[in-house]
Amino acid sequence: MDTPFEVSVLLVEDEFINAWALANALKPHCKIRHASTKDEAIYWVQRESFHFVLLDIHLGQYTEAGIEILPLIKRLQPDCKVLATTGYGSEKDEARFLSLGFDSFYSKPLDEQKIVEEIQDLKSRRSVA
Repeated sequence: MDTPFEVSVLLVEDEFINAWALANALKPHCKIRHASTKDEAIYWVQRESFHFVLLDIHLGQYTEAGIEILPLIKRLQPDCKVLATTGYGSEKDEARFLSLGFDSFYSKPLDEQKIVEEIQDLKSRRSVA
């Protein structure tokens, strides 16, 4: 009997309340690892495979830490979708982050339902394949 496909997500978010809210919304739909720093994110990306990385752009004192580690994530896990999560919300910001290689862009406050839909879409495509 086939095992159900489980989506694996790395949630990189330094603000506790944001991480808690998003993790609770995602928990029924996927396996979640959480990192609150750039170093923790690098640790997990080097040790586990993920389908998605929800990557906060601004981590602690590092204004663009998410941008700094994006190339490493893409190199180590080329099939992983990396979603930028940020307080920067203009169309210009979105265009910039997408041009840098992020697969999707979510401005805070996050619409957890849209992120869940993206995960469910991957699950449904994998279960058909």
